[in-house]
Amino acid sequence: MRAAVAAEFNGIESVRVGDAPTPVPKDGQVLVRVRAAGVGRWDVGMLAGGFPGLATPFIPGQEVAGVVADVGSGVDVERGDRVYGTLFPSGGGFAEWAVVDAARLAVMPDRLDFPEAAGLVIAAGTAHEGLVDRGGLKAGQTVLVTAAAGGVGGAAVQIAAALGARVLGVASARNHDYVRSLGASYVFDYHDAGWPQQVLAAEPGGVDLLLDCAGGQTRDQAITAVRDGGRAGFIVIQDAEPELPRGITADSFAARVTRSRLQALSALVEAGSLRANIAEVMPLDRARDALAQVASRHTRGKIVIQVEP
Repeated sequence: MRAAVAAEFNGIESVRVGDAPTPVPKDGQVLVRVRAAGVGRWDVGMLAGGFPGLATPFIPGQEVAGVVADVGSGVDVERGDRVYGTLFPSGGGFAEWAVVDAARLAVMPDRLDFPEAAGLVIAAGTAHEGLVDRGGLKAGQTVLVTAAAGGVGGAAVQIAAALGARVLGVASARNHDYVRSLGASYVFDYHDAGWPQQVLAAEPGGVDLLLDCAGGQTRDQAITAVRDGGRAGFIVIQDAEPELPRGITADSFAARVTRSRLQALSALVEAGSLRANIAEVMPLDRARDALAQVASRHTRGKIVIQVEP
């Protein structure tokens, strides 16, 4: 099969498109004819050797959408089903065929095409976990989302709004209208040194929940806008864990996409409450270009590789 393969963990430049063995599903697994694969910052980090336990040759790509071609025993999806799911952290999505654990994929919503479905898997799955399963966000509460124009942040704004929460976003000024279109009531520019005070002016006393998708200084500033005894979720950890004053509790986590979480996303999609914002769709031959765009951190929305039309 054709695949984008890294012979060594030496960054994006180590990726070459060539031939690789076609995987075979084991018990509890599904062989998917990949139609589209999402590109994430995690792919860039893994290629730089930033994830333990991976071996070369390595095929990046942790989220796919495609058609079931074969199944192992104990699997309840059928050949021909349109599915989307995650391969995290073993990878394998930038290829014509990929093996996915059945517990980590679901049948796609009918209203999604393959690039849209692939673009939702980890971004929206992570947002849902941080807001619902870990953050316990309820209707009528307030949530602050940093990096709100990115893949995870943009999904988080939509999911929080669908839950009936009041959403405040943090993004560069050029993305404010976009973040509002996703459902945010207020959007603040992280380039403005006074933006945390602006949040507190809009939400006196502070927000109930922070979902930080940015890390670094933005994360530390955002904590000051959480109410006493509030909650925070961090999906990007840089250097030391943040200090949490005033009884704030926090949870740091990485993507953990399951079938039940994908089914929850599907329900939101079918209700018209969640959509994928696809910045660009590229062919497999441009895998390195796609990775480079994601590494730049200046994309709005999701970069997706279309493996098969």
